[in-house]
Amino acid sequence: MSRILVIADYRDGKLSEATLELCKAAKEIASGLGATAAGAVFSKDDSIANELAKYVPEVLSVVDPKLEKYTSDGYSQAAKAVIESQDVQGVLFAHSYDGVDYAAKVALSVDAAIITNCNKIEISDGAPLFTRSIYNGKINEQRKIKTDKFIATLEKGAYDKEEAGDAGTVTPVSVTIGDIRTIVKEIVETMAGAVDISQAKIIVAGGRGTKDQDKFNDVIVSLAKKLGGEFAGSRPVIDSGWTEAARQVGQSGKTVAPILYIAAGISGSIQHVAGMKGSQCIVAVNKDPEAPIFNIATYGIVADLFEVLPAIMEELG
Repeated sequence: MSRILVIADYRDGKLSEATLELCKAAKEIASGLGATAAGAVFSKDDSIANELAKYVPEVLSVVDPKLEKYTSDGYSQAAKAVIESQDVQGVLFAHSYDGVDYAAKVALSVDAAIITNCNKIEISDGAPLFTRSIYNGKINEQRKIKTDKFIATLEKGAYDKEEAGDAGTVTPVSVTIGDIRTIVKEIVETMAGAVDISQAKIIVAGGRGTKDQDKFNDVIVSLAKKLGGEFAGSRPVIDSGWTEAARQVGQSGKTVAPILYIAAGISGSIQHVAGMKGSQCIVAVNKDPEAPIFNIATYGIVADLFEVLPAIMEELG
């Protein structure tokens, strides 16, 4: 039986949430194509493979000291070998820095079509139909492929996360990793100790409408703490220095997909929406009834945020 293969995305010995979303997607796609979901891990040992096996029935593990740290050369060689040695129909990558870096290289090496930045893959007439955002998320387009194999990158939040279940099998795949042209000496966080808002379940985000840093702290930061979540800002907030760049949501910041996203004083530019449209529930608060943010909001409140947010905090006690 052919496989829909999830390429594990991980950092510091931990699977990313995007990988768990890929597992959910792989199972849905495999069901529609009469295939089976599987995973692939490239690493120095089997620890990540054993973790991934909790989410898919089979994991193909390539172990080599050269795969301890990500390099495009090493990972693309491993992926090519796995795809060519196994019955693989489709391959799913996270639309992450690493995934985007080498997915196209792998597609070229195995003669597969590639569709990037997908937010949905469904089965139509027995073949995958890919939906992806274009023009900074302003519209969606649908594409089909003409090749036997496909490779797709999925944006964060496109699918729910798969829940852990009974452990699947981990199968070693022997691969000879050749020359690697880059040497990773160290991975340095751009802002050491900064919070990763992409992992937050609840986010309260403020925009230009919060007026100044003190008011931003009074309503946005305070409400986020009350809800046990994280606070964030749109680009104007970051550019004004009201909070650190690690908390920017949008095309030039972080892509987030929390359970709850409260957008206060944010108009809803295309660039901002591109970074938070995958949120499960979006609550928008804005005085302007024509603000674009209301077009994607689950709930919209046309009112002064300095009245609404303090009232919410009062109710929370």
